[in-house]
Amino acid sequence: MYFTIVLLATIFIGCYAYTYEPPGRDPASIEKIRDADISTSLTTDNFDELTKGKLVFIKFYSPGCPHCKELIPAWNELTTYYNEGDNNDNILIGSVDCTDSPKGKGLCAKFKIMGLPTLYYGDASLGGIYLEEYGGDKSFNDLKAVKLEGKCNPGNLDACSKSDRKEMKQLMKLSYETIDKKIKELEKQEEELRTGYTNKFNQLQKDYDTLVVNHDLDTLKVKHTIKLIKEVIDRREKGIDLLVSQ
Repeated sequence: MYFTIVLLATIFIGCYAYTYEPPGRDPASIEKIRDADISTSLTTDNFDELTKGKLVFIKFYSPGCPHCKELIPAWNELTTYYNEGDNNDNILIGSVDCTDSPKGKGLCAKFKIMGLPTLYYGDASLGGIYLEEYGGDKSFNDLKAVKLEGKCNPGNLDACSKSDRKEMKQLMKLSYETIDKKIKELEKQEEELRTGYTNKFNQLQKDYDTLVVNHDLDTLKVKHTIKLIKEVIDRREKGIDLLVSQ
């Protein structure tokens, strides 16, 4: 009786312990994949603190994603390259696990990540709004070739030229009301430009369609004339009198 109870208890516990996850996506494998990445782990809690004043290269990934796993060696090599390099104190190579809820998942939602892996790089000022998506190949040499450099923005005035810095400072002094008015004016200007270009494109399309039709008609006329000439030659060679008496 005791043996039967122990056996049933073992089976019961074993059933609940089994995750029904395929190999490579079970909790142990996922944790192993996470640990294999030596870059800095970023979440909603530490992103602003760790990236402040930094140039970054960030990988958004999922441990269960095959392409993400393939990227780990090159990403680790890139991390080592910058960690061991001289004058790289202002560069951070990071990773965000989009399945890590809520902190990693929240960061992926903030950057509107759609596919995995997704790579962002650039100036991390102001919460990363100036970061750009990297769309190139993902070998170590390709990733290393990406220029991590600061760009002129309100959070990085040191990267601005003298004239740009002056303009930036003037904008930063404006009231919210003035800024809002300026944004609306620029948005109106943008819409007018878009409408203007659309109208020009539509007119060019009409002109192109007319040109194509005229080209086809002219081509048909030329072909018809060529056919008539060939018929004249053919009749002449056959001795047929082409002149019709009136």
